[in-house]
Amino acid sequence: MTTAREALPWQAGLWAHMSRAIADGHVGHGLLFCGPPGVGKRAFAERTVRALLCRDRTADGDACGRCGACHQYTAGTHPDLSQLMPEETGRLIKVEAVRAFAERLQLTSQYDTGRLGWIEPAEALSASAANSLLKTLEEPPAGCHIVLITDRVSAVMPTIRSRCQLWRVPPPAPADAQTWLSAQGIDAEGLDSDSLRTPLAVHARQSRDYDRLAAAWDTDLAELLTSRADAVEVAERAAADPADLWLDWLYRRAGALLTASLGQGAATELPAPLARAGARLDPAALQRWCARVAETARLAHTNADWRLVIESLLLHLSEAVRRTR
Repeated sequence: MTTAREALPWQAGLWAHMSRAIADGHVGHGLLFCGPPGVGKRAFAERTVRALLCRDRTADGDACGRCGACHQYTAGTHPDLSQLMPEETGRLIKVEAVRAFAERLQLTSQYDTGRLGWIEPAEALSASAANSLLKTLEEPPAGCHIVLITDRVSAVMPTIRSRCQLWRVPPPAPADAQTWLSAQGIDAEGLDSDSLRTPLAVHARQSRDYDRLAAAWDTDLAELLTSRADAVEVAERAAADPADLWLDWLYRRAGALLTASLGQGAATELPAPLARAGARLDPAALQRWCARVAETARLAHTNADWRLVIESLLLHLSEAVRRTR
């Protein structure tokens, strides 16, 4: 849980706007927080929720951390907070779950701060679930706020977006990210600019054996780019690893490879074998593959067979390599 003491320093300006909106009663009934994974949008949303539920906010608008409501929130037992998430990670939120969620929001609140709903990730709402949610967003119970979190705001139905206040949580400046990571005990020297723009993702990777996984993925990718590996076998190994970490790695490698193919010196961001292989690739073919990488990320949040999705992507890359040669 994020507290005032743990507030992310690069969000100070955005929090000034939010705290003023809370104090003036100008916070929308629907709040859609968006931004790339790792910039801290969930932490900012939690900070907002805590402030909305707190019964004795501080002078700068943060939750006090001492009142009964704050203690209940920290313990995960606040009676006025309802959550709506997929039953399984990567699956869609079903319409039945939205209906039950809406019914809970209609219950009388235990505190005078009103009821609050939390939906994450918002892009996981199926079409029917999103349509079911519209009525609650259009006619919310008195004093109710609904918070939605998304990595990809473009994937949220336009009808949902139009009924929410949109809060874009920006990435930090690289220098600010380095300072914050160092304070967390993480060596930020040598990190590329993309990583520094998502410092919470860097922090999370440190606790999930990311370096070992990324080294294995780099080896497989280098073998694919030199036609010495089978795409089907590589896909089978990748599908067994954490999808979010693999996608994070893939995004950064795809962008760096495209830069290398254009002769713009991505060698410092890539292991040497990948830098050499990327420099030999056709930029047009690689650009088309990068578009498929983006589509792969979208499919990670559907019921598609994840191994087959990765396999298709890697076979497309192998074909691009073959044509280049």
